[in-house]
Amino acid sequence: MNMQVMGVLVSIVEQRMVPLANWLTGSRHVLALRDGFQLAMPFIIVGSLLVPLLFPPISPENTHPWAIALRELSRTLVPWLYPVYTHTAGLVALIIAFGSAASLAKAYEMPERLCGLCGCLSFLMLIDFRTQPSGVAGYLGGLGVFTALIAAIYAVEVIRFFYRRNWCITLPTEVPLMTRRGFALIVPLLFIMLSLSLLRFWLEHHFGITLPELLGLLFQPVITSADTLPAVLIALLVAHLLWFIGVHGALIVTGLLSPFWMAGISANQEALMAGQALPHIFVQGFWDYYLLIGGIGSTLPLVYMALKSRSLALNSVGRLGLIPSLFNINEPILFGFPIIMNPLFFLPFVGVPLVNGTLAWLMTEWGYLDRFVALLPWSMPAPLGAAWAANGSWSNLLMALVCILNSFVLYRPFFLAHERQLLAQEARRRAAV
Repeated sequence: MNMQVMGVLVSIVEQRMVPLANWLTGSRHVLALRDGFQLAMPFIIVGSLLVPLLFPPISPENTHPWAIALRELSRTLVPWLYPVYTHTAGLVALIIAFGSAASLAKAYEMPERLCGLCGCLSFLMLIDFRTQPSGVAGYLGGLGVFTALIAAIYAVEVIRFFYRRNWCITLPTEVPLMTRRGFALIVPLLFIMLSLSLLRFWLEHHFGITLPELLGLLFQPVITSADTLPAVLIALLVAHLLWFIGVHGALIVTGLLSPFWMAGISANQEALMAGQALPHIFVQGFWDYYLLIGGIGSTLPLVYMALKSRSLALNSVGRLGLIPSLFNINEPILFGFPIIMNPLFFLPFVGVPLVNGTLAWLMTEWGYLDRFVALLPWSMPAPLGAAWAANGSWSNLLMALVCILNSFVLYRPFFLAHERQLLAQEARRRAAV
């Protein structure tokens, strides 16, 4: 790429996108949202691991003996495993409410556990258990994520408002710390619960709707627009442009998309249980196993090229980055080649995920690939994760391999040009010695 064009592009990103990215990275509320989802991650993964056993990927019309045996095994295991599933994946919104409230309280230097519990109670106050929707624990699961986030932030901000004005019960310092904190919480907690109860009564009395139902209606257009090919491409473009200049763009983008991904996974699991077509394509499995193969930029093939390279520098970087890249950690490659701020790698670094994302989206939309129903660790190797997260889909495993091959083909010319440059530099150094 022409250096002048590269300089203009970097300048635009630094002036327009980096300030917003820095603000989002430092925002207490965005960090609280991210921390809430990270706290919930192990519980979601445990629940997701049980999906293939509870809902085996076998057509009801399949009468093969092994298919019948697998269905019988599933029916036998359901009484034992389904409670585990509902009490992990089915309580994700409640866990997020606690985690987000505790994280925001920590940022404000307030009691984390007490504020986390207030976030949970605030969320529960807004749910009408008499009208819970079907699915994985209804609004306590993925359907209630937006309500959980709003309730958690409201609870902590009210507590902070009361504390700053000293509108709370203050006990002498001789009283144990936990007791003092408990009494200080009484007045703001009473206000939170009464105000939310009043809001719930007003919505139900005047509109016949609960806040989770109202938020579901309000966010439905946003959820729908976030599950489109343009949304995939925009998210990829922002993440990779920021990463190219050294800002962790993926952390920002995934933090903002996590509520939509969680709602999408929950809807897919509910459709799977009901035997219906899965509605959502762009969920976390799509991002992790089609678009981040070997890490941001889909750089896994570069490791193989580096290991085979005649350049000593590239060969050493390849050996260093091999194991991490298998688990989607590619900082050794990004900074060792380098790719960050290297004009030669700008086009493939940004373009390869865009091409893979477009291809995977279209193949899924046309029905050749299965949609994801489980949330697994992002560090799982791509082909295995793509299959497992889609309930044992061989077509998804093959698609991940196609993405790897596509990445190899698109990166190869740029790698060879970079290798020639390094070999020339190494030859000059040897000649100088």
